[in-house]
Amino acid sequence: MSSPQGFLIGARPENACQPIEPPPRENLTGAFIVLIKRFDCNFDMKVLNAQKAGYKAAIVHNVDSDELISMGSNDLDFLKQIVIPSVFVSELTANTLRDDYLYDKGGHLVLIPDFSLPLEYYLIPFLIIVGICLILIIVFMITKFVQDRRRARRSRLQKDQLKKLPIHKFKKGKKVASNIIGHTENKSEMAVVLDMI
Repeated sequence: MSSPQGFLIGARPENACQPIEPPPRENLTGAFIVLIKRFDCNFDMKVLNAQKAGYKAAIVHNVDSDELISMGSNDLDFLKQIVIPSVFVSELTANTLRDDYLYDKGGHLVLIPDFSLPLEYYLIPFLIIVGICLILIIVFMITKFVQDRRRARRSRLQKDQLKKLPIHKFKKGKKVASNIIGHTENKSEMAVVLDMI
């Protein structure tokens, strides 16, 4: 979006609630920006009247206050017609513009758009992405746990297979075969461990 620029003129009538006077015709090379007083009608009507009069941008200023508010509209018919940029300023700013930057005083304005976004615009997508990542990690961990559990069960003997294993009883003093796993130096002691989970 380009920065609108031009010469500043006060709206006549000041509130721009009805059609306003167009910019002067003697300066054919420059665009004009109109300074409009707040109240008496909606912002969208003010800006649309400025657009219809031939202004390239509108500055609406507060009255008896330096509070800044957001200009908005619920009327979609008006919003569809408006193509010029507009901005809301304090009364102090409007007085400075009127005193020093009007067209008849040789002033020239450049309106630079502010592209900074509120924190929510960054924070909400970030939190959504972090949430999705956490969900994916949890799903991966559960899947891995289930797969490991199944693999461990497949490698174990089932209970009926364990019952079919031969049982050898050894008595003290008898010779123990050397091919039995887990034999000890002391022939009277032997440990056989079966994992039964």
